[in-house]
This record gives sequence, structure tokens and C-alpha cells, in this order.
Amino acid sequence: MKKYYLYINLSLLFFSTNVTAEENGKHLMKKLCSSCHVTEGKPTLAPPIFAMKSHVKRAYTNRNDFVQRIIDWVEEPDAAIALMPGAVNRFGLMPKLSYKEEEVRKIAEYIYDTKIKLPEWYQKHYKQKHGDEPNQ
Repeated sequence: MKKYYLYINLSLLFFSTNVTAEENGKHLMKKLCSSCHVTEGKPTLAPPIFAMKSHVKRAYTNRNDFVQRIIDWVEEPDAAIALMPGAVNRFGLMPKLSYKEEEVRKIAEYIYDTKIKLPEWYQKHYKQKHGDEPNQ
């Protein structure tokens, strides 16, 4: 009987930890990123989250590589290695931000794991520029 309760308690702890991590990544993205990177509509200050995800995931399909690329980029943006040179030309280079690595990791994991609805205009734009569908 005790083993059964222990199993249920551990399962609940594991489940609640996963939910909290996802919610935390979403919350951090809204708090730290959405003032420049929109999640819907057309961009005004920086590429939208869905565009950034498509380009980074195209180059870094593995989750860990994707996450590390985002961490490295936020820590030290560099126009010479930009995956979106058109966005750098349009919006300028993203400034270096002093966010905690663990916060950026949670945001990047959330972005990688979450299917983001793509506006029709972006799907057409991406296909025209790259010849294939955006990688979500």
C-alpha cells in the first residue's frame, strides 16, 4: 500500500513540475521577449517569435542545439552569424541582454516545444524566400 501512494505522489510531482516549466517558459517569454518579438501580427521592432523559431529550427533541428543557439545569441548577438540577415538589416542587431541563462533556456525550450500558429502572410513570405514551408 505504501509503494502505491509513493508512486502516485512521485507521478504528481513529475507532472506538476512539467506543467510549471512550460508555464514558466511562456510567462518568461511574454515578460522578457514580447515587447520586441510579437507572437501574432506583423513585426515592428524585431522579427516575430514564429519567424525566429522557423529560421533557428531550420538550422538547428535538434532541441538541445536549438536551445543552445538561442542562449548563445541572447548572450552575444553577432551580425556575422545571424540566421536572419534580412531581419538584422530591417530592425538592426538585437542588443546584448543581461538575462539569466536559465531564464533564456526556459524560453527557448518553450518556443521549441510549442506549435506557434503561423499567419498566412508569413507562410507565403517564408516559402517565397526559402522554397519550403516554415519549420515549426
